[in-house]
This record gives sequence, structure tokens and C-alpha cells, in this order.
Amino acid sequence: MTDLEKDVIDIIAKVSKKDPSELGLATRMAEDLMLKSMSRIELAALLDSKFGTTTSNFEIRMPKTVEEVIKLVQDKL
Repeated sequence: MTDLEKDVIDIIAKVSKKDPSELGLATRMAEDLMLKSMSRIELAALLDSKFGTTTSNFEIRMPKTVEEVIKLVQDKL
């Protein structure tokens, strides 16, 4: 696991109030973590703060899995 993947997983775990060890690349954002729109906005803000990116409310709603969130961040770097 890369540092970027670990950092993204740690942030997702914080927002979803889960232990990072419970999350995998295939973990689903809505079904498994119950992240609704307000949680996703919080997630976008934390990711942007950590990585110096800008993620719109529309963009953060698109990823279905942890792996897709990681890809979103990678594409912005």
C-alpha cells in the first residue's frame, strides 16, 4: 500500500468513524460505510486539505468504492 492510499483510507475511516483496518479497496462508500452527502462533503474538505486539491461536491459523489476515491485523488495530483 502506498502512502497516498494509506492517507486516503485514514481520512475515509475518520469520516466514517471506522477503524482503517476495516476498510479495503473494494469497500463501498454508500452501502458499507453509509456515507451520505454531508459526510462526502466533509470527506472532500479533508482530502483537499491534506493533498492541496480542489474537489467539487459533484465529484465527491461519484466514487462508489475506496479505490475510486483513491483514483480521484491521484488524478488531481
